[in-house]
Amino acid sequence: MFEFTDEKNHRSSPTTAGYFWRAKDWGNNETAYSYGQFYYRWQWWLDNRDGWRRFVHETIERLKPEQVYSGFAMANPLEFGTRSEVTVWDRALAPHFYGLDTDYPFGMKGFHDLVQGIRPPTWAFFLSDVWRAKLGKSREEVHEALDHPRIRIDELSCGQWIELGEQPDLYPVEDGVPLLPVMLNKLLKPIRHPKLDLLGFGEWDGDPNVRFNAQDTRRWLGRFDEDSDWPDAATRARSPTPSTSRGLRVRSGQPCPYPAVWQCLERPIGPQTIAHGVPMPQVEGQDVTWQMVRLV
Repeated sequence: MFEFTDEKNHRSSPTTAGYFWRAKDWGNNETAYSYGQFYYRWQWWLDNRDGWRRFVHETIERLKPEQVYSGFAMANPLEFGTRSEVTVWDRALAPHFYGLDTDYPFGMKGFHDLVQGIRPPTWAFFLSDVWRAKLGKSREEVHEALDHPRIRIDELSCGQWIELGEQPDLYPVEDGVPLLPVMLNKLLKPIRHPKLDLLGFGEWDGDPNVRFNAQDTRRWLGRFDEDSDWPDAATRARSPTPSTSRGLRVRSGQPCPYPAVWQCLERPIGPQTIAHGVPMPQVEGQDVTWQMVRLV
């Protein structure tokens, strides 16, 4: 195992770091796997997105991994044991952002390991041929299930690299359940791991901090399911999943929850295609109610 970072304080979350674990065995041969993990600044990605994608593709072709994923996450400090601090932030922020990943590969071993199933969708996700075979889908069927103009699928020799939109998104819960992760989640759900170890180590008897427990972990892993109650029932009632949101109504000025065709209920104007996040428009200077007709 080795690590690197430009962060001098190894107890702090780094903005640039790499973690590498090469394992022949961890407990028994059935749960042994190796991993590499990188953290980098958001601005760095914006400046180097094309080079980053080439690096990911070339690394996948060289290593033939079973799982690869990329998105927003809290960076784990390098000093052994300080993961315990990050788990508190993870649990505090996860209910506010559907797109915030909670990732600790060192803890995802043993009974809760990634050999048992894949992770839920992140912004960029590698569906390896190994797991696609377990899913029972062809590459063409994956394309059909993810047929959307904003989903990019790159064909590699050992699998398919999938990007949900032009760039990562935290997806604040007040904007509604995001469409593209819901689409990928529906495809991957049959092979999704039911209860990964999101905590790792660092909790102690009498710990006053709120962290992920077994029940919350299962709820978080299934946050893109149609019957999910994450982060809570009241929030989900206000933010239905896209597949059940036909007929959803939104007032002028509110952000558009999904890219869709919308119909104005008060004025006789034609259907309007409105992009996600754009404020719902007024009509003739007046606030109106818009109803979703269909997703685009």
